[in-house]
Amino acid sequence: MNTLIIYDNAGYIISTMAGSIREPQGGVQFLWVEIPEGKQLKVTDGIGVDVSVTPNIPILENIPKSSEKVIEIRMSNVEDAVNAIMTI
Repeated sequence: MNTLIIYDNAGYIISTMAGSIREPQGGVQFLWVEIPEGKQLKVTDGIGVDVSVTPNIPILENIPKSSEKVIEIRMSNVEDAVNAIMTI
């Protein structure tokens, strides 16, 4: 889904919205961004848009794995290890 990011000259995010939204008018800086699956907007001290490059781009980061997903991965690794030991 497209996300509208409204930001100032420093890259400080004023607002993010998704869906059917009217674009800002009158010189307000904004980006329409398709945030890939598994990514999220990285905001550090309110800054979430890299304004040092032209065109400006959003700063994205990987979404951290949930504790349930980490446990699932660990259990799978343990199962693989046990299966490997049993076949020796």
